[in-house]
Amino acid sequence: MKKVKLLGELEAEIMETIWKSKEASVREILECLQKKRKIAYTTVMTVMSRLFDKKILERRINDSGAYVYFPISKSEQDFLMTSSRKAIDNLVKNFGEELAVSQFLDFIESKDKKIIKKWQERLRKIK
Repeated sequence: MKKVKLLGELEAEIMETIWKSKEASVREILECLQKKRKIAYTTVMTVMSRLFDKKILERRINDSGAYVYFPISKSEQDFLMTSSRKAIDNLVKNFGEELAVSQFLDFIESKDKKIIKKWQERLRKIK
C-alpha cells in the first residue's frame, strides 16, 4: 500500500494498521509497529491522540478503561477523497472559484500533454 502523503510517516503507519484492523488500542498498534522498529508506547499514544484531535480517528473506552481507536474514514482512499475535497473547498473559500480554478489549470498545463487534452475535453463538456 502506498503511504498517505497527507500524513507524517508515523501517522501513516498507524493509519494503515488501523484501516487493516478496523479498530485498535495504543498497545495493539505499538505491538505491530515494534515488529518493524523500536518505538515507545508514549510516542504511539501521543500520535494517536493527535490523530483524534485532527478528527482522523475516533475513540471509545473499552471495558478495561483503555481507549480503542477507529478511523473516521473507512479506507485510505476515503480519507484521501475527503481530505482533497476539504482542500479544494478551502482554496475556493479563500481565493474564490475563478482564482482556484485558474491555479489548478496552470498546474495541469505544467504536466503531461495527454492530461491537458483530457481536461480540455472535460471543460468543453461543462460549457
